[in-house]
Parts: sequence; C-alpha cells; structure tokens
Amino acid sequence: MPERIHDVVVVGAGPAGCRMARDLALRGFDVVVLEEDRVVGMPCHCSGLVSPRAMELADVGTDIIQNTIRGAVIHAPACQPVTIGGDRVHAYAIDRIELDRRLARQAERAGACFLLHSRFRRFSLVGHASGRLTDGAVLVQIQREGVNTELRARLLVGADGALSRVAEQVRGSRAKGSVAGLGALAEYDRNRLEDHVEVFLDPRSAPGWFGWTIPLGAGMARLGTGSADGIKPLESFSRLRESFPGSFGAARVHSRSGGRIALWEPTPMVGDRVMLVGDAACQVKPMSGGGIYAALLAAGLAATVATEAFHRGSVSARSLQRYPRRWHRALGSELQRQHDMRRAFQRLTTDDLQALLPLLQDRAMRATVDSAGDIDFSSRLVAQVSRHRPGLVFRVMPWPRFPMAWLRPR
Repeated sequence: MPERIHDVVVVGAGPAGCRMARDLALRGFDVVVLEEDRVVGMPCHCSGLVSPRAMELADVGTDIIQNTIRGAVIHAPACQPVTIGGDRVHAYAIDRIELDRRLARQAERAGACFLLHSRFRRFSLVGHASGRLTDGAVLVQIQREGVNTELRARLLVGADGALSRVAEQVRGSRAKGSVAGLGALAEYDRNRLEDHVEVFLDPRSAPGWFGWTIPLGAGMARLGTGSADGIKPLESFSRLRESFPGSFGAARVHSRSGGRIALWEPTPMVGDRVMLVGDAACQVKPMSGGGIYAALLAAGLAATVATEAFHRGSVSARSLQRYPRRWHRALGSELQRQHDMRRAFQRLTTDDLQALLPLLQDRAMRATVDSAGDIDFSSRLVAQVSRHRPGLVFRVMPWPRFPMAWLRPR
C-alpha cells in the first residue's frame, strides 16, 4: 500500500469535479482528480445550454459562448407552434468540451493533479470508523492505463456522473429516476430561429420527456431527445423527425451521441469520508435534465464544507452533513418543486397539449411566461401562472409529493 495519503481524491473531471478540485487546491489541499477518459471533456454527452448565472459561476470567459438564446418555440402534434420569450437573454449555447477543459486547467493551475485514463473501481475505509483525520483513510482502488493500483485519501469525492460507482456504494444502488438521452450535431439549409430553442412535446415520440433543438448559428444546431418511458432514444429521435418534418426532421444529422440523465431524487450526498456532487448526487433539474449550474453550485458548497471539516479534524458523515443542508437551502427546494412539476408533465396527453398550448397565445399569459421564465428556477413560472389562472394549475398538477417546498420562498 502506498504510504502517501492525499487530502482529497476526486473521481470525475466534469464541471463538478473540476470546480471542487480547484477550490480545494486553492485552499492548500493536496488534491488528485481521476478521469477515466484520455482527454478531459470527451466524449461529450451534454447539450451545452446554460444560464447566465451558470456562466458567472464557471468563470471561464465568454469566448466559449457559441450563441445567445432569447426565447423558445414550442411544438406539439396538431398545434400551431407557440413562441415564448424573446425579450431578454435567457441562456447561452456554449462549447461544452471547452468548458470542461478550462475548468480542468483552472484546477491544475491551482495545484490539483490529474490522472487520466484512470477508472475508479471501488473504495473502502481503513482504520478507525470515527472519521477523525488521524484515525483512518479511504482506500481508493483504480485501474490506470490498464493496471490495477490504489490511492489513499482522507476524503473521497464522487463526481463521476449519472452512473456513478462512488454513489452506488454510498447509497447501495444506482439512481432510479433517469432518462436515456440522445443528442446530435446537425445542419440546416438556412439558419432557423437564430436565437430561439425549439421544444417538441409529443407523448408518442418522446414519452415522459421531449425533443429539442439549440441553434449554434451559421445553420448549425444541436438536436436531442430522451425517453423515460419505454422506447429507445434512437426510436424516439426517428419518430420526432417523422412527426415534425419541417423542423426537427429538416436537419441533416452529422453525428450522434448518447448517455443517461440522472434526474433529481432524494438521495444521500455524504457518507463517512465521502461526498457526492453533480450528477452523481442527482443534482439535475427534473424538468429539463440540465445540471451544469447545479453542479457548479454544489461543488462550491461541498468544497467549503470539506474545508471546514478538515479544520475541525473530522470527515465523518455527521461532520459533512452541513453540505446537504446548505445545498437544500440553495437549490434543493427548487428541485423538489420541479419533481412535482415533472409528475404533472408526465400525465399530459396529446389532447391535453392541444388544449393547453393555445392558452399561451393569450397576451396576459404570454407576459406572465416571459417575465417568470428562468431555465434554472422553472417553478417560478408555476407560481406566477397560478396567480392568474389557478384553475389551470389545479387541472394539471397532482397533489405535490413535496408540499412544504411550495410554501418556501422562491
């Protein structure tokens, strides 16, 4: 067994892992980051649509922005497309691979060490179970360049995505509320809807989820879909192209990639000497599958709590519990509300969509949607709509699973 004990081993070099590594290294900790791929950021399984506040948190410069998004066009079978927003900047389409690379460079400059092509296998606790820094460590078993080896650390951070092996050990199972997604890079003959994303709602083509396009400019766009209820993503993609031939189906697809999206669900975020951040902790918006803002926010909170725990001399689960409490105050209640909203969305039929979408043509409703629209805090829209159309909200929303979350300030 190697004699050296690192302060922190981070599994995963995505946004959550790199930001936590950067923050801890800047505070003087000995940090090692494990990345199973040979290159940080690749392959990319993310749409790359982020809010302005996520760009502020990332702090990687604005030149990775490929397009500015000001609104959305919503499509549904047998319905006229409905345009919302257009009044201000709601999101950015970014170079998602370059985001990861710049965050990794920040962490490296801060002093973190990256071990690429290093696959995490499992961890075990050695020494006394108290969590005191001087009484034990985490034994991290990895396979690096095809060779099995081990690292020891005082703290292990799981930032290894939706299929996190670290999280699987912490909670005893993989995430349950996941969506199988498929993304594509595509080209249009003309530059469609230069600053508007498109959303395709079709229970037959994308059951329990939706299709989308994100314009990148110069006739290029990212397309994608997902399925949470039975059919495979490739079948969903094909059905959407058939159902919406003039928009989703009009693109010439260049390349495809797929992956799992671990939507938010109540799950442990800490254990003795272990913390989970980002997709590994299911910190993903249930309504859209977006997780970059949540991951960056969580990593910052987790790094602060880890620092405090080191200074107190204990990294037990009890000592680390401050992290999920602070996370819940910052964003947890919003994800609870979005969980309830998703339950309502999953109940919608094609007939429901045909009845509901025309309501967005109403001027007062449009104004409400435009003012309250926020891709990170979508429950604010429900709150505003309920004031103007309470009957509409009661019609589509089931009794909430998290009623107290709706009583908290947004």
